[in-house]
Amino acid sequence: MIVYEREHDFVLTAQHEHGVVAGDMAAHWKTAWLPPGSHRDELILAAKEHDRGWIELDAAPLWNDYSQVPYSFRDYPLRPRFVFYRKGIEEVRQHNVYAGLLCSLMYTELFKKTLGANPQDDEDIRQYLLEEQQQQDELKRALGGDAAALEQRLKNDVETMLFCDQLSLFLCMEEPGTPASRYDFFAEGLSCAFENCTTPTVKAEWISGEKVGLSFFPFDEEFEITMSYKAVPKASIRKFGMLQAYSRADWKKRRVVIAALS
Repeated sequence: MIVYEREHDFVLTAQHEHGVVAGDMAAHWKTAWLPPGSHRDELILAAKEHDRGWIELDAAPLWNDYSQVPYSFRDYPLRPRFVFYRKGIEEVRQHNVYAGLLCSLMYTELFKKTLGANPQDDEDIRQYLLEEQQQQDELKRALGGDAAALEQRLKNDVETMLFCDQLSLFLCMEEPGTPASRYDFFAEGLSCAFENCTTPTVKAEWISGEKVGLSFFPFDEEFEITMSYKAVPKASIRKFGMLQAYSRADWKKRRVVIAALS
């Protein structure tokens, strides 16, 4: 779950809903960098489905008694996450081997960056990385072809997914229109490592409550995405508990235009 707090409620975006948005972004990726008929469809599928392992977890959001906020992807316990990550990756792999491999690689890339951040979790993370590496090697062998070319293709596709993932998270983690001076998670910008990126970080900024601008624009043209979320009242959580309060809250839609910063 992706969570941010307002005075009277918590805004919750399910991870898979965020993934759908990332897939929509990948579908608008510059055609010159990822022409039709290449592996574009597999990349879009992987970007869209990379968080499907969260579907069951987010159907029953948990309350963090220590922090007095709903658990989010930032603090949700690791061990159950790993079980559902594997389940989601396997479901994608059953549909398309290359897309499943991309999802696995994306997660291991993210967890490599977290090693050392919380030493008590390091052993669990190392075990997860080891097991996923073994699975990835099997999938690469199944795909066959030129190994070096496949590695380069995978690396760039994963970096493309990670950029779309960050941009989608940016939309879900801040109230629309939040001034740049108050950004938390992406205050330093979005990391940018796909092969056509000309800068290590990309500034993302709310231009208005309905529009976000990027200092480097990797898409063919300005486009609109639609996000689904729930605003869960704090009073409802106190009265019914987290699960019932979430169930009672209505789904809402938010439309955001993605454009280049002028």
